[in-house]
Amino acid sequence: MKAAIIIFIFITLCLISGQVLCVRVFGCTGGSLMFKCMISNQRETDDQHKGKYFCRNRRCKMGISTDVQSQWVYNGRFALYDDENSRFFTVFIRNINREDYGEYTCGNNQTWNHYVTLVVSKESRCGTSVIRDGYLGQKTITFRCEYDEKFKTHTKVFYRLNEDPVHVLKSSRSSQSSEEKFSLSDSHNDHFNVTIRDISAADGGVYLCGVERDGSHQSSTHITFIKEIQLNVQAYSSKSVFITCKFPQEFKGNKKFIQKDPPQKKIFVEEQNQWVHHDKVHMYDDSSEGRLKVFISDLTAADEATYRCGVNITDHDLFTEIKLTVNQVDHFPALSKSSAIIGESVKLTCNFPEKHDETFTHICKENKEKICESISSSEKKRFEFSASPAGVFTVSISNVSVRDAGVYWCGAETRDTHLTSVSLTNQHQLTPTMVGREGDSSEIKCPYDENHSTEVKHLCKGKCFTKDAQNIIRSDEAHVNNPKISVKDDTELNLFTVTLSDLRAEDAGIYWCAVKEAFNLPIELMIVLKDALFTHEASVGGSVSISCKNIRTQTQRLFCRGDQPNICVRDGVRVSSDTRTSGRFSLTDETSAGVFTVNISNLTEEDSGKYWCAEETSGSFVFTEVHLHVPQALLYTALFLKKKKKTVILFVCTVSLKHHLKTTDNMTHQKPACLRIVSSCGSTPVQLPTIPSDELLYTSVSFQKHEESLSEASVSVSNEEIHSDYTTVIYHIMPD
Repeated sequence: MKAAIIIFIFITLCLISGQVLCVRVFGCTGGSLMFKCMISNQRETDDQHKGKYFCRNRRCKMGISTDVQSQWVYNGRFALYDDENSRFFTVFIRNINREDYGEYTCGNNQTWNHYVTLVVSKESRCGTSVIRDGYLGQKTITFRCEYDEKFKTHTKVFYRLNEDPVHVLKSSRSSQSSEEKFSLSDSHNDHFNVTIRDISAADGGVYLCGVERDGSHQSSTHITFIKEIQLNVQAYSSKSVFITCKFPQEFKGNKKFIQKDPPQKKIFVEEQNQWVHHDKVHMYDDSSEGRLKVFISDLTAADEATYRCGVNITDHDLFTEIKLTVNQVDHFPALSKSSAIIGESVKLTCNFPEKHDETFTHICKENKEKICESISSSEKKRFEFSASPAGVFTVSISNVSVRDAGVYWCGAETRDTHLTSVSLTNQHQLTPTMVGREGDSSEIKCPYDENHSTEVKHLCKGKCFTKDAQNIIRSDEAHVNNPKISVKDDTELNLFTVTLSDLRAEDAGIYWCAVKEAFNLPIELMIVLKDALFTHEASVGGSVSISCKNIRTQTQRLFCRGDQPNICVRDGVRVSSDTRTSGRFSLTDETSAGVFTVNISNLTEEDSGKYWCAEETSGSFVFTEVHLHVPQALLYTALFLKKKKKTVILFVCTVSLKHHLKTTDNMTHQKPACLRIVSSCGSTPVQLPTIPSDELLYTSVSFQKHEESLSEASVSVSNEEIHSDYTTVIYHIMPD
């Protein structure tokens, strides 16, 4: 009864007071909200312009206020903006939670106030937050913003958090052009996409996807922000150049130098047989071969110049002059991430200059100083190149091990008598991968150099010696603290081995082997759920729905095809929670049931194979194996004919075996069965041709299993047969 009285009084106040307006606004947990507090109809004085506020409940115990106009003010998650040219001020609340549900008041300290009810709900497609990477000069980047079905007809908006809390960038009500900086397209079903063109450093920041909603009063239209996107804009992974200058052996002990745009100052290499650097130029004086290696990273237009690569002699210099041209190439991709199962092979794709008649393919690997060094001669035998005339070549690395982890560069090498230059165009980050099954064990093998044999080895989840790293075990620790983990340090083989037993989904992730700061090698562990193999059988032309269980919350879901999980993720993704529809594949979340469902329509025989339901969180993958079988239609052919002078009676019939067809163990049809079939099919007289011969003509009768059949029934026809090079003729001579 008490609750009813309170509600009655509140409604009465809203109805009888000319100064009080009651509105309702809606937010969702994890999302944000923006609404306008409309100024009372009476005209405000200059004093009444001041003192705008928004606070919790009628007594204003907690809130935000301002005496200034045309400027945002902040208080934690709350922000307020008083527009002196409008009859409202704006309230913005970020990262709403369930505790924000309740009654608020907004108004002016002098004369008026409104009551605001904030309703907070939990919605499956609201309150998500993602991080995206973009690159300087990137042509486009597209964000997908998902919304509930009830918002199909609502106006969609895309805002940005800048120095001011929010700034509108695009609305679905505004005109759209593919040439604009921002464009918004609404599916009017369950999502809208926003595309940003010509990415620059200024585009980095936080963006908000939202929908406009109507409250309980015409003046209370507000925006519920359903998704927050952090866009990090980076420079494209640096394109670099590697130059090797050769000198006569008699000068191998002399000082070498590099000189940009002579007569500028020479940069001498003060030490031999070690890398020295000056800004972005790295140099290595190899005294054993009389060569100067020069590595220039992060190439920009400012690096375009004439260089001299030389050696200092008593009264003069001996040098090779190099003209370095830096081309802006948009179609070369940025950093590519690749994974390979340990012991298997991986292919890296590289771009090649259009004119490459006098150039060679090249690959190198970054060392800890970020200098790309050539692959050692002992390892080269595992690297195989295959070139393509289309300006692309691939490098296949066989028998992948943990030592292969790291960053590789590939490009084109140009050779001359005294000079070798390599234009490095593509960067690949390679992570060796292991696949473990839930409940089983996995061995993580960490090789190290001989000079680290007495040092403490570490295995971490996350890069060791960083603030986010989780220490798994050290070589000097006993495993009694965690019976799931055991460790062995073999100093003869220089191999540190950690065994993880009784694997669980939470064990998935990227592990790092480390010794001090000397090296940090990553290895990825993917987990396949043990007892979750699903087998589906469907018919050609039909469709199939595959339900994948959600093991973890706040993950990206994807459905892919491939024999191995890592290949599936890299090359075989058919549909994901970011791209919910792709051709015949679609993905739907069923949050309440704890599953996501993949539907494949218009099936073909080629769709048969191994698929994977996958969940990914911060690079951690968990898989469920799925086998799909779309059987080939069963086709049986029998040929019947009759010769009667020059007339042949052609009997034609086709029989479909539906799932309700009753069969016996012996489906061999003798002569009476053939006669019955023929009698039900009818006949067509055909004149036998006399040229080139009087040989018999024949036709076929096809028995085809119906696409809806679930049985294994088959049909065979047994009779005398005539064999030819092209077919088998089964015939039955009918009486004259």
